[in-house]
Amino acid sequence: MSTPHGHSVVVGIDGSDTSTSAALWGAEVASKWETPLSLVHVLPREGPLYHANQYSPAAAGTMEERAPGEIREDGEAIIDKSRKMLEQQFPKLDIDITITPGSGGKNLLAAAERARLIVLGSTGSGTIRSALVGSTALHVANHAKCPVVVLRGESGPPDQRPVVVGLDGSDLSREAANHAFEFASFFDAPLICVHTWQGNPTLGSGTRKLMMDWEAMKEEEVALLSESLAGESEMYPDVPVTRVAEQSAPATALMKHAEGGQLIVVGSHGRGRVLGALMGSTSQNLLHHAHCPVMICRREHH
Repeated sequence: MSTPHGHSVVVGIDGSDTSTSAALWGAEVASKWETPLSLVHVLPREGPLYHANQYSPAAAGTMEERAPGEIREDGEAIIDKSRKMLEQQFPKLDIDITITPGSGGKNLLAAAERARLIVLGSTGSGTIRSALVGSTALHVANHAKCPVVVLRGESGPPDQRPVVVGLDGSDLSREAANHAFEFASFFDAPLICVHTWQGNPTLGSGTRKLMMDWEAMKEEEVALLSESLAGESEMYPDVPVTRVAEQSAPATALMKHAEGGQLIVVGSHGRGRVLGALMGSTSQNLLHHAHCPVMICRREHH
């Protein structure tokens, strides 16, 4: 099956272990989708060699002439190593490379202007390995027009493990559902659709507790989950679907149901948020703490 409009899968490459994992993950998806893979390396611009005003004019000129070439050579070596590795494992995959100086986040977004998917490691080559996600990944996930996958935990290549999608009835969560169904269909994976709401029938007292019809609320939320999936199951009848509706914090529920899963898919923000706003608390929480890759879906701005 060919990809509409020839959109590519874009992967950020910086020589780190996480970017190597992202390259392998992205290549697997691009191969399955039969779409090109684009490897993007952004040349660092910080460093003493770029501060010409610290040297005499003659010395500065010499440094400026030499430093960019050396840095580009390093970048070419990094991205060429990734390309050769992928060509061995995916000989039929169409791979192109982009090397550009400047800001990592901004240049990745520019290179991915017509991408179908962006794949990034959670931390970069200069980042201490920790539970936190890097600034470049956060910037791209916050501003990309297409879905962004940030690899977390023991990612492994896409396979038949479950895909988990968070649904809240918003337009963005419906878009997340569409991407989750599509991904699960391509990889013959089951889908777990999770809808949560806040509140607890064991809390409260007196009149306030009696006024809350918790069973009616649950029925409404289950109905909202069904509405969020309207049409998707019919479009992807090959995808086995498990529906989960429960009272819980969204990120907590998603991570719980993603144990043993391969991917969590969510909208960049949920109900009540202005379109175009930065990511909500749930997607931010997942990017920092999930134990598997996370796909953040945003709407393309018109």
